[in-house]
Amino acid sequence: MRYKSTLVIFLIMFSILVFYLTKIQILESKNHRAFLNSLLTQTILTKGLRGTIYDRNGIKLAWSEKIPFLIYSKDMEMDKLKNILTEKQLSELISSGKVKLENHQIYGIEKLGYYIQYKEIRRYLPEVLHIIGYLNSNGKGNFGLEKTYNNILDGKLGSELVFSTPSGKIKQRIIQRIPENGQDLHTTIDFNLQKFIYSKLKEIDIPASVIVEDTKTGEILSMVSYPGIEEEFYSIDTYTWRKIINDPKNPLLNRSTMGLYSPGSSIKPLIAIAYLLSESTPATVNCKGRFEYKSSSGKTIAIFNDWLLSGHGETDLIKALRVSCNVYFYNIALKLGIDKIKNVADIFKIDKKTGIDIEEKEGIFPSREWKQKKLKEIWYPGDTILAGIGQGYILLTPLQLLNFYTTIANNGKTPIPHIAKSQTTYSNINLPKEIWTIIKEGLLEVTSHSGSIRDRGTAYNSFKDAKYKVAGKTGTAEVGKNKKSHSWFVGFGPFKSPKYSIVVLFENGGSGAEMAAPFARKIFDYLLGDEYNE
Repeated sequence: MRYKSTLVIFLIMFSILVFYLTKIQILESKNHRAFLNSLLTQTILTKGLRGTIYDRNGIKLAWSEKIPFLIYSKDMEMDKLKNILTEKQLSELISSGKVKLENHQIYGIEKLGYYIQYKEIRRYLPEVLHIIGYLNSNGKGNFGLEKTYNNILDGKLGSELVFSTPSGKIKQRIIQRIPENGQDLHTTIDFNLQKFIYSKLKEIDIPASVIVEDTKTGEILSMVSYPGIEEEFYSIDTYTWRKIINDPKNPLLNRSTMGLYSPGSSIKPLIAIAYLLSESTPATVNCKGRFEYKSSSGKTIAIFNDWLLSGHGETDLIKALRVSCNVYFYNIALKLGIDKIKNVADIFKIDKKTGIDIEEKEGIFPSREWKQKKLKEIWYPGDTILAGIGQGYILLTPLQLLNFYTTIANNGKTPIPHIAKSQTTYSNINLPKEIWTIIKEGLLEVTSHSGSIRDRGTAYNSFKDAKYKVAGKTGTAEVGKNKKSHSWFVGFGPFKSPKYSIVVLFENGGSGAEMAAPFARKIFDYLLGDEYNE
């Protein structure tokens, strides 16, 4: 009886087992096969390469390379890999979990069934890093043209469905959607000019900004911020990166659009324009080397010196621009008042963003309201006097100052500066023609008028033997704290039909006449040479 009971139970259990095996193997086989296949198939996302950025002559400024890597797996057949990889590669594969492959090794690795991952490496020419910018950890543009035109440059996603063996090897590529590369970007930059300027700045080795613009179109032909980063940007180790970040010369800063500086005497044409709009007959001042600011009772409250302590003698507006007479501009600034000066600054939008297609800062052109809001102080006459020579609270980027001089060169027509090739747009400032004529005559004499130190142009020594004529202005902006002044030159040429506008700034470089103007001469020689003979 007990034997029969045991047999019945066994038969029942066996019947249940047969039933479920039949169900799994036959009735539900399709479902289970699909489940197992899903474990062995995977969708792998791929991405097209980022577009190449070119200069105006087709030279690559930034481009991408696809680097193949093999990723380590514990199921790898090392004996077979030894026939393809070097000992050094095998060691790196095991220790770091991945190894870079040479192109001739790719076929052999894929034949073994191992999936090769590709990493995009972005390359740059170091002279243009501040213009091009760089990518973030997600491969998106984080600065410069890379950021502005990220949607154009960025590669498009693709995918492939692969069937793997249980050990992870690729058995078959089933479906593939090929990724699209990003679009290329063509710029206005002349790399040969960019490289020339960068090499000359490197010889001097002082933080600097130099911009060359096509006066008529606003195309930026060169924009150099020195120093830069000459190491391969995306292979910089932690130690080097810390050195770069802590470098007092701040090599990551694009000084041309993000650096704010006192313009010094390079602002004087703006003060002169404000004066000409206010006075039909400009005054003549007898410069004795200093200006005494007096109270209504005639008491001397403060003394402001000229850069030439012996004075410039009888000085009209054109001579004041030519010799950069501080005393003249102290007088007319005080006579105008900060409100009129600020109104003209606003007409030119001199402290506003220029509209260039990379990051830029707004400048500061102060007013009574600005000082009250920012510093909780009233505006003093001494503030106006200092504003008349570009000192005090005025801060501008080199590009903003260049934009102002380009407007003068074009008699009020201002092309919007740009780096990517595009159609130029303009803004216009309508002033009487004679005002442009007077200002440009003064700026021409800065580079062309000879004489004694009290009469000659401040950039005459730099341009006296040039076969072409340029107009421009030097600037020497005091910065205090026992530091040397910022050195400026801003100008355009050739004079009769301006083709190029140039700004040169040396941080703490000293006199504009001694540093910036001679450097500007080198650039004009490169651009014009013997082509023009005015």
